[in-house]
Amino acid sequence: MTKKLRIIPLGGLGEIGKNMTVLEYGRNMIVVDCGVMFPESDMYGIDLVLPQFDYLVENQDQLRGIVLTHGHMDHIGGLPYLLRQVKTSIYGTALTIGMVKRQLEEGKVIQQANLQVVQDKAAFQLGPFKISLFPVAHSIPGAVGLVIDTPVGAVVHTGDYKLDETPSGGRTTDLKRLRQLTPNGVLALLADSTNADRPGRTQTEQVVSDELDRLFAEARHGRIIIATFASLLARLQEIMTLAKKHGRKVALTGRSLQENVALARELGYLKIPDRLLVDIDARIPDDKLLILSTGSQGEPRSALNRMAQGEHRQVQVKRGDTIIISGGTIPGNEEEVGRMLNKLFERGANVIYGKLADVHVSGHGSRDEMQIMLETVQPRYLIPVHGETRHLHLHARLAESVGMAADNVFLLKNGTPWVTDGETARLDKPVAACDVFVDGRLVGEVGALVMQDRQRLSQDGFIVAVIRVNAKNRLAGEPEIISRGFVPVNGSSDLLQAASKEIKQQFNRGKHVAHDSIRDMLQNFFYRETLSRPVILPSIVRV
Repeated sequence: MTKKLRIIPLGGLGEIGKNMTVLEYGRNMIVVDCGVMFPESDMYGIDLVLPQFDYLVENQDQLRGIVLTHGHMDHIGGLPYLLRQVKTSIYGTALTIGMVKRQLEEGKVIQQANLQVVQDKAAFQLGPFKISLFPVAHSIPGAVGLVIDTPVGAVVHTGDYKLDETPSGGRTTDLKRLRQLTPNGVLALLADSTNADRPGRTQTEQVVSDELDRLFAEARHGRIIIATFASLLARLQEIMTLAKKHGRKVALTGRSLQENVALARELGYLKIPDRLLVDIDARIPDDKLLILSTGSQGEPRSALNRMAQGEHRQVQVKRGDTIIISGGTIPGNEEEVGRMLNKLFERGANVIYGKLADVHVSGHGSRDEMQIMLETVQPRYLIPVHGETRHLHLHARLAESVGMAADNVFLLKNGTPWVTDGETARLDKPVAACDVFVDGRLVGEVGALVMQDRQRLSQDGFIVAVIRVNAKNRLAGEPEIISRGFVPVNGSSDLLQAASKEIKQQFNRGKHVAHDSIRDMLQNFFYRETLSRPVILPSIVRV
């Protein structure tokens, strides 16, 4: 029986985040990236969303290693959870591995990983897979794409990239090396689809640098406070350089920001002039201070959101402050960001964000860049990855518009294996690839039913009915109805008394009254009276 190459996305398709792809040949398997997704607004109480690792855990004896494209959380954040169940080698560039190491140490699973630092033009063998890296321009240093030579042909995985001629740090996407690595053509291209609905090209990072330079010059009399992603190190370098130019000291607030700056500085990715950084408590005149902060997404406990709420211990926002949000809003975070912006304006600050100035550009290529990638690689097959459903479909249409046969473009879903012998390709029976929710220390215990209950609780609240019964299953006292998040107890006494009366009538009919029958009866009663469906929790107490 001829061995075949199987490519199985476990995350990152039909969504932004939790990027993870398995490549399998015979009894050999490698994984590209292992990310998390941040919860959407209706995922109540959820901290993170992970890929489902079952397929990997069940076949871990075949796992030859994990290769990482870069150090963003949607590509590395799942590793501490995977390594609770799997022991393996992890390959990445210096900054990527540095960020992974910190996460694994915090998760107390560092002993499960053999961390391997590789150069951005390295090549190494994992079983039957030869992995060759090529540098790409992205919003974090050390980002790479992959050429994976397999026994049936070459597979190119772009990682996250854009074709920026003037990126911060001078790192461009090395299409020349990509062509050199694929002299015999490319069997399959797995390509970033994030900006498939954006025409033209993504703006260069130089646009942001020029705009920040202008804003710094205008903010002559007060503090400058900039919120950006803690991992957007290319942007942090620009800000440090401009702070020096405009005579400002830089203070950092936010743990992830402080840790990333320290790590990037240690590895030489950030060049910070001597004595530029100061402590957040240092006595620096307002017109000589720039504060770098986390919180561009309005995260509840982030430094900038605490400033907006007036809860930050060291920084109180005041009139005269210029606050710059230098980070695009992740889909699903719009409400939180909007609320935070409103509160910052209320405190008298001059707030600059994306709709007012070019203070952020995407790290992902737009349609023209995606077309150039397709024309450079000229793959036989295309598998759009990294994007919501509309992005994947638009990427597929783009490929067809430049001459690819529709039959050679495969729109996959998480868990759907793509199988090829190098001549033909098909889809196979899906493997398990559901969302796994992280809620505090609970990983996977919170499932769809719990999430449905949380959604109902958020919309209609709940009712607890405490019913005391005697040995003969007769009522022993008045039923007690407790309302939370549904109707106020004091203001709705008539409604709750009517519910209590319904319970008494159930018992007076002389039937054996069970937990489920009371719940069903009360659900029907409250819907009939209010057109709402609170969660009903009967509690039958034997006395």
